[in-house]
Amino acid sequence: MRVLLDTNVLLRTLAGDPAVESIRDILLADETEIFVSVVSWWDITARIEAGKLRADLKELREAAAESGFAELPLRGEHVAALPSLSGSGLKTASFDRMIAAQAEVEPLRLVSADLRVAGRSALFLRV
Repeated sequence: MRVLLDTNVLLRTLAGDPAVESIRDILLADETEIFVSVVSWWDITARIEAGKLRADLKELREAAAESGFAELPLRGEHVAALPSLSGSGLKTASFDRMIAAQAEVEPLRLVSADLRVAGRSALFLRV
């Protein structure tokens, strides 16, 4: 299985938060490929700069790489998929919306706790 972690799930996973326990077996399975979008790094940077998150981006990226997570770049076809997410309940230019578009295009199972994302894809996997 190929999965894309949204920003909140990424942060919870790296912190060892028990909230991700429901998908632990999936994340640890040998056949699971875990992806992190560069959009999540952008989102985290915005949170740090706004004072909403105390973290070191470099350390988070290193922890993700050490955990075997692959980085998913943002490509033109991801941006082109944004109109298909109109009316999704996700904010017009939100990080979540961009990550959801990436999941649709690749395709990847999107792992999120955000129920607004759930209706957007049959590939949604809820934490």
